[in-house]
Amino acid sequence: MQITFNTVRYAVHAALDSTFPDIPISGEEIKQNLDPPRFFVRLLEPAHTQELGRRYRRDHPFVIRYFAPERANEDMYDMAEQLTGALAWIDINGRRYPGQSMHYQIVDEVLNFMVTYSLLVCGQEPDDPKMRRLRQEGSLK
Repeated sequence: MQITFNTVRYAVHAALDSTFPDIPISGEEIKQNLDPPRFFVRLLEPAHTQELGRRYRRDHPFVIRYFAPERANEDMYDMAEQLTGALAWIDINGRRYPGQSMHYQIVDEVLNFMVTYSLLVCGQEPDDPKMRRLRQEGSLK
């Protein structure tokens, strides 16, 4: 099965939903009227680079923004600790992939938690024509 950018997004949503079932998750832009607590998950700038042959490395950097009900730093530090454990691994098609480069910052009373998932994917096999018949002749002198 092909792993797409949306497949990884859905896996991050599933990891958050399994750990925090009572907190809503948004994947689109947040409107002005926001009822905390809430997660906002955004895939930043994914990279797709060729490794060897048909193999490609895909880097999926995410920012998970957490809007706390109290907007207190203590709550956000606790949530950052919980997110580190919840997003350490994601499950895609029965395989587990580790989260890398985890870090966070608090900006304007909102927790911004960053994590990157790097995966190796295989491209499509080229449609080169197959060899039909080979006739080999040989003789001895």
